[in-house]
Amino acid sequence: MEKTPRMTETRPERIILLDVVRGAAVLGILLMNIRLFSEPAAAYFNPMVYGDHTGVNKLWWYFQFIFADQKFMAIFSMLFGASTAIICDGLTRRGEAVLAVYSKRILGLLIIGLIHAYLFWSGDILVSYALASFVPFLFRNIRWQVTAMAGLALLAFGTLSSIAAYHSISDLPLAVQATIAEQYWHPEQSALAAEVAAYQSTWLEHFTLRAHHAWEFQTDVFVSWGFWRVGGLMLLGLALYRQGFIAGRLTAKTYGILTIIFLPLGFWLVVTGLTANADANWQFPFSFFMANTWNYWGSLLVALGYISFFAWLLKATQVRFGFSSLANIGRAALSNYLFQTLACITIFYGFGGGLFGKLERSETAFVVVAVWAAQLALSAIWFRHYTKGPVESVWHRFTYSAWFGKR
Repeated sequence: MEKTPRMTETRPERIILLDVVRGAAVLGILLMNIRLFSEPAAAYFNPMVYGDHTGVNKLWWYFQFIFADQKFMAIFSMLFGASTAIICDGLTRRGEAVLAVYSKRILGLLIIGLIHAYLFWSGDILVSYALASFVPFLFRNIRWQVTAMAGLALLAFGTLSSIAAYHSISDLPLAVQATIAEQYWHPEQSALAAEVAAYQSTWLEHFTLRAHHAWEFQTDVFVSWGFWRVGGLMLLGLALYRQGFIAGRLTAKTYGILTIIFLPLGFWLVVTGLTANADANWQFPFSFFMANTWNYWGSLLVALGYISFFAWLLKATQVRFGFSSLANIGRAALSNYLFQTLACITIFYGFGGGLFGKLERSETAFVVVAVWAAQLALSAIWFRHYTKGPVESVWHRFTYSAWFGKR
């Protein structure tokens, strides 16, 4: 069993918590992204639209939804807000131009995200992070209580937007509702077959479809949902870092109590929404806009519970098995996130294994475990020789390079 010192309030130990949580989030987010890698996009939200939803396939889908859906994305978003504070504080201490350097960092992230989205995988989240990054930057020096309230306000606006959309669509004629459902929730079988055929073909042949999905996610979805969700979570992460929660400055007892509070309450909200969807037989627009609001908020509480649990383990116990491996993943979170894409599109797209739309849902669990194993092994090997992940190193050089003379 690996042994490391218990966490104190020193800066290095706080970084251990951040790296471990970030590493767990990178691995965990593949539990959900595997759906977009392996089957039509509509099936990500609506399990009835494609494939088998009975037996072990149904259990696997429920497991993904309850324990992963939006939970790890929430952790990533909150950690982005926390990292904004860490980076800007460091620039200020060194007397560097905060706005200029931070802008270069975000520009680099945007470039990486655009390449990722349009050349490899349309489910990219990096572009959304880059577009929303000004939110935590503007609040970096604001009192954490005000920042937290602003974050909750953005999240609440996202909920109100979903509720308003539900009532607006529900008032439309049934024929119009059916047309909207075909686009977002329940495409016709011909459209699903065309999507499967596209991703089973060559890279160039499915470029148009991938570009369409990427553009839609970065525009319509970002404006109606992504900005409020991502921006709100970033502000909460920034506030919780300033307050000490994400920085690991609370007591072990406090983290234990928060774990006991956040996880049961969060899972109860998530399961309530899942039950509502199942009872409604995944009908549009109720399931898409209303029932999913339970997971919208439940996932936040579960994410906070996950962070609390890791912090409690670090502070109150000697359990360290696998923590160094998770920290390695977290130190190269961006590289590992992109590695998941390269591995999965090679397995599922036509220029590789061509398994898109062919595997049973439960069979994708073996792909997840295999990719995890590869990431854990490669990250361990990499950090025996280097101090930064490969993509992180390039991003760092881009951010801190001197464009106009010496810095």
